Amino acid sequence: MKYYWTIVFVVILLPATVLYSQSKILQVGEELVYTVSFGFIKLGEVKFNLNSSYYENNRKYFTAKAEMKSFEGVPFLNVRYIFESIIREEKGRVLSEKFHSSEFKDENSGQRVILRTDYEFDYFSDNDTGYIKVKRYRDNGRDKILEVDKTETFEKGIEFQDGLSVIYLARINSFKKERSKKVNIYINEKQSYVAYSFNYNRDAVSIDLFDYDMAAIKIDGKADFVGVLGLTGEFEGWLSDDEARVPLKARFNIILGSVTLELTSYKKTGWKPPKFNE
Repeated sequence: MKYYWTIVFVVILLPATVLYSQSKILQVGEELVYTVSFGFIKLGEVKFNLNSSYYENNRKYFTAKAEMKSFEGVPFLNVRYIFESIIREEKGRVLSEKFHSSEFKDENSGQRVILRTDYEFDYFSDNDTGYIKVKRYRDNGRDKILEVDKTETFEKGIEFQDGLSVIYLARINSFKKERSKKVNIYINEKQSYVAYSFNYNRDAVSIDLFDYDMAAIKIDGKADFVGVLGLTGEFEGWLSDDEARVPLKARFNIILGSVTLELTSYKKTGWKPPKFNE
């Protein structure tokens, strides 16, 4: 009988634990800044912000933003992207509602060119299918040209992530003790997926920001798409082994080879990464 009550207690406690931890992850005001390095060469930085939350039609939404830019003086590299996502949170999970990406380029003419792509996901269609509305514009300061305008369908019941929301989903999923996940993702105007798994054995991670080894859990995965700078294939990362699951460090493959992302600054109320104790 005592084992029965133990099982009941765990079943009741687990959802509450996941939701509590989710509130630590989806903390409005969180800012995480990472330096991207190729060996000893610092290429640029990526900054993530969770800016706001609101309710609409009894559903809760978050707005997130990521900015990616190369450092000045890096040869053959001139990169600036802004990604924005509206994320819906529901019953311990998140999914993408809207996604906007802006790529800034300098053409030979010296004109500043913005390539903007918008995705809007419709999960509530009355039909047996959902819809993804896609538009892509080129804005060179003189003209705004609509290059892509299409609507894709998908089987109703499927939930999609975009290139930004998938990071928050992975952090949340790390509490569910499901060692492997395959997640639907819409990127580059295509339906694709990213697969990842967790190693729940405590790992020690060191970065320049702190003078001690941090306790982390490891995530390994594979991206079945080609992203910014040719990002594709296998990757690995380390999340803080606490309620916040802050990404501390990661390695990805891009066109240059393997690059490392390392947390270099943060704003997060009440958080400090846990120490690793053997």
